[in-house]
Amino acid sequence: MWSAELPANSCFIVGDDVLLSGPEFTIMQFAGATARLDGLLDAHAAAVAAEARMLADLGLEDHAMADSPLVWEHERRIVAAAVLACEFAGSYRLGMPGESTRYRISPIMSCNGLELMAAKAERTTAASRASKAARLAFDGSASPMETALALLFALPVEYGGFGLPRPVLNKPVDVSGYRGALSDRDQVSPDFLWPEKRVALEYDSGEFHFQGEKTAGTDAVRANILTALGYRVFRATPQTVRSLAGVELLGRQLACALGVVLEIPDEICTLRRRRLHAELMPCRRER
Repeated sequence: MWSAELPANSCFIVGDDVLLSGPEFTIMQFAGATARLDGLLDAHAAAVAAEARMLADLGLEDHAMADSPLVWEHERRIVAAAVLACEFAGSYRLGMPGESTRYRISPIMSCNGLELMAAKAERTTAASRASKAARLAFDGSASPMETALALLFALPVEYGGFGLPRPVLNKPVDVSGYRGALSDRDQVSPDFLWPEKRVALEYDSGEFHFQGEKTAGTDAVRANILTALGYRVFRATPQTVRSLAGVELLGRQLACALGVVLEIPDEICTLRRRRLHAELMPCRRER
């Protein structure tokens, strides 16, 4: 349901009395969706009570961690909208039930376009969340795992992220001047790139990645070219990022290469990081 005035250019006319919601407006509606929170609050109270009983049974004096379920739900909805924005502004589409993820699909919007539409809309919860999601999301993601890692590394610590500088995803780097000497091509496009720091990250997987062109072999050639040109290239595999410990180690390594100091999360942010990792990791997600 949408009770406010429709933003300009939010829908396509596809027939008599038939409008198709555009991608930006779809995200705005998704971001504004609400649900009953009674069950969420009851589950939170039960979880805190259970943890307190467990600590008491173990004879521990530690207090049970109590993150506000309303705060987490607010942040979770913004992150979920950012995930959808990465998909629409990227080159993959999650499948309908029974379908696999499709790759090498043209983007249907940009994060900047989403932010512009949210800014022009009436001031509503949906527009506010969509605007935040647009600033957190990335253009150019090529797979659900790239989206997950980009958000995990770049989201603020209070959201459960690492607060690393934002990378650019799959942005071509001109290496034509080295063709024939250090390169066999005119450009390379690392999965994640911090151009100012000359740091790159490659995610090595055929499960959620492009099929055909982006194989392990071409990933290795691309990484070798960048390394020869003075870039520091890190590699990630499904095995290293499926566990939160693996992601945290990779995050510390990237922070060292980027010359930044990671903010140490408190116990609530540590809890949110576990939740965020579980929320973002692709598990053959379907629409």
